[in-house]
Amino acid sequence: MNTHQSSASCWWRLAPWSRNPLMRTRDRINFVVAALMITFVLIMVPFAAAFGTVTYTSLNDQSRADLQSRHAQSAVLIDDPHRVIVGDAPSRAPETEDHATAQWTAPDGTLQSTDVETRPGAHRGDTVSVWIDPNGHVVDEPRSGLENAAIAVGAALSVWATAAVGSFLLLSGIRWVNTRSRMRQWDREWNDVGRTPGWPVS
Repeated sequence: MNTHQSSASCWWRLAPWSRNPLMRTRDRINFVVAALMITFVLIMVPFAAAFGTVTYTSLNDQSRADLQSRHAQSAVLIDDPHRVIVGDAPSRAPETEDHATAQWTAPDGTLQSTDVETRPGAHRGDTVSVWIDPNGHVVDEPRSGLENAAIAVGAALSVWATAAVGSFLLLSGIRWVNTRSRMRQWDREWNDVGRTPGWPVS
């Protein structure tokens, strides 16, 4: 008999319907809970996929709405890029970005400017694009379909991972409680025969 057959036979003997008189009620409970947790995690796969699909559709709808209400405006860098630290918390290796001031002429003839992130090698006088809303305020560039897909995949994986981790913790907690209860029962049985736990029988 190979290892796989031996493992399958062992699991079969530990099943709740086994008539093995040595099996305790807690052993049957552990098996049932493990089977339920595995089934739950598998069932969550299509639910997580559906959640990711809904998220992707919603993000795409938002991107299309943003494209209709926003437009790209050509602007000119009026100074050379300077390095800025990204994030609030200090660290040993802080992340940095190149930023510069971009300026453009609004439809009413006024000059507008904002701080923008620049590509490597940019210089004063280079042309960049800034996204403007109908009120002339600077806004973020609408997300692309690829960015929306990445966010949706991450959301689906998060849902499934949460279900899997929660199931594992619940199973571990139940097994721990059952193990503690079994050990206390063994102590009582040892005390009933007048022996100290851990001593040999003979």
